[in-house]
Amino acid sequence: MQTTKIKQSRILLIARLILILATAAVGAAVFFVMKNAGENQLITSLRSDLESIVALELATIEHGMEKTSTIATRPFLIRQIETVNAEPDNAAARAALQRGADSFLMTGPSAISMFDRAGREVAHAGHFVGNPEVSAPIQLHDEARLLYRGGYYLRSTKRVWHDGLMIGKVITEIPLPTLDRLFRSVGLRGETAELAMCAPAGEHGMHCFPSTLSHRALDLSTTTSSGMPLPMTYALRGESGAIVTRDYRHREVVAAYRPVGRLGLGMVLKIDSRELYAPIWRQLRYVLPLLGIVLAIALLSLRWLFTPLVAELVRSERETHEANERLRESEGQVRTLVESVNEGIVVISENGTIKLFNPGAEKMFGHRGEDMLGRNVSMLMPEPFRSEHDEYLARYWRTGEAHVIGRPREVKACRRDGSLFNVELRVSLLERGGANRGFIGILQDISERKAIEAQMAHFANYDALTNLANRRLVQDRIEQAIAHARRAHDCFAILFIDLDKFKSVNDRLGHDIGDQLLRAVARRLSACLREEDTVGRQGGDEFIALLARLEQPEDAAAVAEKIVEALSAPFDIGAHALHISASIGIAIYPNDGADFETLIRHSDTAMYRAKQSQDRRFRFFDQASAGETEDDPGN
Repeated sequence: MQTTKIKQSRILLIARLILILATAAVGAAVFFVMKNAGENQLITSLRSDLESIVALELATIEHGMEKTSTIATRPFLIRQIETVNAEPDNAAARAALQRGADSFLMTGPSAISMFDRAGREVAHAGHFVGNPEVSAPIQLHDEARLLYRGGYYLRSTKRVWHDGLMIGKVITEIPLPTLDRLFRSVGLRGETAELAMCAPAGEHGMHCFPSTLSHRALDLSTTTSSGMPLPMTYALRGESGAIVTRDYRHREVVAAYRPVGRLGLGMVLKIDSRELYAPIWRQLRYVLPLLGIVLAIALLSLRWLFTPLVAELVRSERETHEANERLRESEGQVRTLVESVNEGIVVISENGTIKLFNPGAEKMFGHRGEDMLGRNVSMLMPEPFRSEHDEYLARYWRTGEAHVIGRPREVKACRRDGSLFNVELRVSLLERGGANRGFIGILQDISERKAIEAQMAHFANYDALTNLANRRLVQDRIEQAIAHARRAHDCFAILFIDLDKFKSVNDRLGHDIGDQLLRAVARRLSACLREEDTVGRQGGDEFIALLARLEQPEDAAAVAEKIVEALSAPFDIGAHALHISASIGIAIYPNDGADFETLIRHSDTAMYRAKQSQDRRFRFFDQASAGETEDDPGN
């Protein structure tokens, strides 16, 4: 009897220990599942946001470099610098360069300086930033630096070339308000969210621009006091990724890092771990007491486990029932976790019937979850995939051939209202044996990301003020026209259009009226051309038009006359009736040049001849008069 009691006590003790350990394991598992899910979701969001931020920053800096390149390649500027190199005391050439520098300020730079071959400054306009808080070199074709003093500026140097020789240089400083807005917007992601950008400083240091949390520039070591690399260290090495570590404030953070293209800069987007874990701890305040209550009840139940045998059998049945209840509670917790994530989760059977449709999917597609259960998942797909889906499933179960399982890919999905949107889809196989086979699909709405990508692509190819093609896109269209005309032995025309009297309007009525006038001019120019033609803004008040596939060169004159007539009509801008005119230079391929630079230069020369003319507002390029120059770059 005594032995039986000892054995019963030992069994009861072991059972209690197992129960305590199991409860502790369940609590730990719940915590780590919630922690890992939160970390993974945050890391995915941080990496996606940082990728978009870096892409926008690169586009902004490249756009600034294009402005400097446009100035340095102006034929008029090249001619005047050549004159100064030959005659350093030529007052007319220096005055013309100064007028040009003043007019270039209207295109975006806040300061500009021009130098001759000997390095002497020949023109200066605006004010350069003095004593910047941070001055970081960026690795582009010419010398360029990213500055910060109350805002971001791009200071770039562009050498001026002519006939393969360097004849001078241009230094510009361009404000970058887009970068200021990027850094300010990061604060919306959380109280401890921080976007940081740094440049290397020596072998073990880095200069960091003011960030969301630090409003002053910092000089930091690449490692913490314990020797661990900071997240920014990986970005400056050219690596991209995410990490949970300590930052320069010695706080644990979740950070995404990546280099800023090939500029030699690094960028980090991070948030303190405590802000991530705060919601988890709030939920645990309710879960842990519940686990403690369940544990106490279970321990008290074990006290009567072996007295008597019938009571033990009854108690065993009751404990089995309690275990089932706990299992249902656990499943409820898992379902709550599934329903709380932002991604859409859809579970389907082997024949495509929907078994689970979480709130993330409801929000994404506009369908109610209870309405979707039992329906075929193909209704969420556009044609032709909707009609082919059942055949695809049958082929998979028959052959095992699959192209989407385990691979993330971008697809189109169909909302309840019939509209299509972009999603990133990850499909996993659900194999539970018997008839319970199926698939789990995790979907993320990437419409906003695709919209940002489209906006950046548009920003890279179109002028922000007039929405016309910018110089880069115009050059690409002209080079395509050259390739086509060379094969088909066709001809086409380039029209260099300069607005007369625009500067007086701008000076008299202000830049806002001037901008509205430029947009109105752009609309009239577009109306004068065919759909296959291209018109773009060169900069300031200058435009370039490509007339593709002409029957004969003289056809370009008809278009030029149409443009001159269209622009001579008054423009109603606000309360003003504005009168301007245009001077147009025409270059014909292949007679006036066989490449982009030559055609632009010759059309520019013809435009200045038209501006000098008293009888006509447009001119064809004439090789005999190509050596003559025009001293006035403005209107």
